[in-house]
Amino acid sequence: MNIAVSHPARPGRDHRVDFWRGIALVMIFINHVPGNLYENFTSRNFGFSDAAELFVFLAGFASAYAYGRLFLAGHQLVATLKAWRRAGVLVLVQFMLTVLALGIFAWGALALGQGELLSRIGLSQLVAAPIETMVGFATLSHQLGYVNILPMYAVLLLMLPALLVLARIGLNLMLAVSATVWLLAYVFEIDLPNYPLPGGWFFNPIAWQLIFALGLYCGFQRIERGYSVPFKPWLMALAAGYCLIAFITVRFSLWSWWGALPFPVLVSGFDKTYVSLPRLLHVVAIIYIFANAARTSPFSTVTRDNPFAMLGRHSLPIFATGTTLALICQVIKFDAEPHFLTDTLLIAGGIGVQFAMARFLDWWAVAQKVALGPVAGRAVDPTRASVPLGARPASHAVRPSVARSGDNPAATRLEPAS
Repeated sequence: MNIAVSHPARPGRDHRVDFWRGIALVMIFINHVPGNLYENFTSRNFGFSDAAELFVFLAGFASAYAYGRLFLAGHQLVATLKAWRRAGVLVLVQFMLTVLALGIFAWGALALGQGELLSRIGLSQLVAAPIETMVGFATLSHQLGYVNILPMYAVLLLMLPALLVLARIGLNLMLAVSATVWLLAYVFEIDLPNYPLPGGWFFNPIAWQLIFALGLYCGFQRIERGYSVPFKPWLMALAAGYCLIAFITVRFSLWSWWGALPFPVLVSGFDKTYVSLPRLLHVVAIIYIFANAARTSPFSTVTRDNPFAMLGRHSLPIFATGTTLALICQVIKFDAEPHFLTDTLLIAGGIGVQFAMARFLDWWAVAQKVALGPVAGRAVDPTRASVPLGARPASHAVRPSVARSGDNPAATRLEPAS
């Protein structure tokens, strides 16, 4: 299937993508506070995959809109630079979160007298070999626990132009090449280095690019046809059956049954670094089920005002806020047993702060448009621009200007956050 987009369509923003991204952000926050009661109710307790796979799939889906349409419309350089600029922003946020993690756990060790905190989330390597570990931090090769998904996402955005080149030839070709790379990554243990420690990244981008590519594929299909994958009763039944098997396996700890199958780990295991097949199929099955929910279902009628959609619209600042809060909660709960009141206050408080942040960002976006609206299409009078405060310009005449629809960036920009 060839894709040629000379004048890409601009359908309205699909708030379901933001909704599920918001759900993923909340589950990531809860899972990043180990030992709390509420982590027993996140998606990882009901199947093989978790919020990370969902988040990466949705990132790929959104990238089809944010960068793919521009790339396939003939603006390859602009789309590439936009994607790489976003990758650069992710790297900067990663550096910020790493420094915050160091500060939060160091403060905890001092204030609480718990030196053992400096042996958690990968900090023991910093204590043992500070110089080498600082080099690892600077090169993204050494990543702290719970602060390690953004580097993988940044690498995926660096790889995006290559995927778009393949998509320009054919979506099926792009998916086939992506699956081949995923397979080779497992067979030859291809990963990015985890300096100064042996091994590679926990989130191996060479393997995780397949989930991203699946999202990109579905995004392009929706742009072209209005839907990603057609609804078929037998396919829905197959997806539901697989999710049921995954639930039973997790609920009754039947992992050994899968391990007894005469297949390699990639096919019958649950490895997260290389995205083993059971995890991959599980996230695809879940997405297919909810993407084809009944039209009257609340999952099909998500509006812009939905609180979780509001979270998803601001995914990066919300993720950074949630990660910081989760690290603080880890220090507060250090080696403490699950407790209903404490866990409720920490989790509810953290989620409440994230909703408040998202609400503020929504308000701020509107406030800027309102403030800039009256002057967005108005030419600046150079005589006024250069007059010091309190002085009177020589002329009060302002030359009228004609604003065209294409002159207002706020009127033409449509880029889902990725």
